[in-house]
Amino acid sequence: MNWILNNLQPELLSSLTVTIILAIAFVIIGKKIKAADPLAKPSGVVLVAETGIRMLHDYIGNIMPKKFEKFYYPYMSMLFIYLICLNLWGLTGFETPTTCYSVTLGLATITFILIQWNSIKHNGVLGYLKSTFVPPTNVFGAISPLISLSMRLFCNLLSGTFIMSMLYMATSYIATKIIPFNFFGPIIAPVLHIYFDIFSGVIQALVFVTLSSILISVENPEEE
Repeated sequence: MNWILNNLQPELLSSLTVTIILAIAFVIIGKKIKAADPLAKPSGVVLVAETGIRMLHDYIGNIMPKKFEKFYYPYMSMLFIYLICLNLWGLTGFETPTTCYSVTLGLATITFILIQWNSIKHNGVLGYLKSTFVPPTNVFGAISPLISLSMRLFCNLLSGTFIMSMLYMATSYIATKIIPFNFFGPIIAPVLHIYFDIFSGVIQALVFVTLSSILISVENPEEE
């Protein structure tokens, strides 16, 4: 166990921690929803959960074909919640999981597999192989979602981390010229943390889910 903890990337450990916390939270919230009176006005955690479920359902339903909505809504909604928690985890002082390419590549791989699976269902095996490998350059188009989804999320979160690190280094250098304490960084850093850690984290989660929804459903046009 000690060997695993010593050799495990901090970002992956943070990702595992977020997964466990969310699993426990969902079990507790699920029990509260089951115990709630369906005829009574919801309040507290139940109200927050129902509002969030409705908002996500409406948003995803406006992107994906209606006939696929029930199949992909659970995945897309869970993906959105999970990504927000991963992106904001850095505010706790631990490593942000999505600044590790292994994490973003793993999430993008799930979407990539769903894209290929739905393309096969829509076009058939022969049609899928023909559209993917004829001409051979089509292969690059087939794998581009995997690269673009993973790199977009990874680079945006990592760039924010780099900028904040450079900010603290610069303010520390300036402040220590006056007194041996970085008093300047805490003054201007919170504003930038709001953008790079909170605003950008939520936006990137929304972008990832939106692109995943579009890419999965693009091979499944709604029947007339």
